[in-house]
Amino acid sequence: MKKKLLIALTAVLVLAFTVPAFAALTDTQKQDILDLHKQMVEMRKQLVDKYVESGELTADQGQAIKDRMDQAEQYRQDNDILPGAGFRNGGGGCGAYGAGGGCGGGAGFRGGFGANANLQGAGGILN
Repeated sequence: MKKKLLIALTAVLVLAFTVPAFAALTDTQKQDILDLHKQMVEMRKQLVDKYVESGELTADQGQAIKDRMDQAEQYRQDNDILPGAGFRNGGGGCGAYGAGGGCGGGAGFRGGFGANANLQGAGGILN
C-alpha cells in the first residue's frame, strides 16, 4: 500500500512540474501577444484623445492618463511581464492596464470619464 501511494505521489509531482513546460509560449507567440497589446495601448490612447476632444476630459487629465499607460507599459517591459488575458486586472493586478491606473475609481469598467466620474462608478461615493 505504501509503495502504491509513493508511486502515485511521484507521478503527481512529475506531472505538476512537466505540464507547465509544455504549456509555455513560443517566442513567436510571445511576440504576437506583445504586438497585439501594443496596438491595444495605442487604441486606448486614441480613445483618451477622443474624450479630450469632446470635452469630457481636460488636456491635462488626458495627458496624465496616457502618461500612466506609458508607465505601466514600461514597468511591464522592464520586468519582462507578458500582458494578461483577463478583464481589467486580469494579468497584472491593480493598475496594470487602462486609463484607471489603480484599483477602482479609475476610468475603467463602470468608472466613467465624465464630470460625474468621482460620484459614480467603481469606488465612487454613490455606490
